[in-house]
Amino acid sequence: MKKFEVENVNCERCANTIKSSLEDDFGYIDVDMSVKPRVLSCDLLDKDVEKFKNELNSLGFSVIREL
Repeated sequence: MKKFEVENVNCERCANTIKSSLEDDFGYIDVDMSVKPRVLSCDLLDKDVEKFKNELNSLGFSVIREL
C-alpha cells in the first residue's frame, strides 16, 4: 500500500473526481478527508507510481510527498 500527501483535495467532490478518474487504471483509492493535506492510499506497483503522480497532476492535484 502506497500513501501520498496530496494538495488541492478540498472536498468530497475532489475526492470523487480522483476516484472516478483513476480507479479504473490503478484500483481502489482511499482518500482520508480527516487530515490536511489529504492522504491518498492505493496499491501501486513501483513502476506505476510516476504515472499515478502524473495523472493526479493532470487533474489538478499535486503530490506533496510519498509517505
